[in-house]
Amino acid sequence: MEIVELKVRLHCRVCEKAVRKALCRIKGVRCVEIDVTSNKITVLGFMDRKMIVKAVRKTGRRAEVWPSSPPSTSILSKSCCPAREQPTSPSGFRCILPSWAF
Repeated sequence: MEIVELKVRLHCRVCEKAVRKALCRIKGVRCVEIDVTSNKITVLGFMDRKMIVKAVRKTGRRAEVWPSSPPSTSILSKSCCPAREQPTSPSGFRCILPSWAF
């Protein structure tokens, strides 16, 4: 599982909604956390970092990889790999997708 952190300037709720909608459409995205006050978007899932940045840029917003984020932050746990077992989200994540969607 990969965590992608982006710096994106969001002006209002409409901007936030557009970016969230674009990110949720990407196959493999599990959770999206948007912090408007610090202009930080955190995406959790099995996806490519470049796809995430491209999706945000398509909404008309400027997206950069968060400065403190290492180039490849990968979280793989032996316990989340068996079939039919759902991986748990790290603390601080609130999944926006319903559990039946997986």
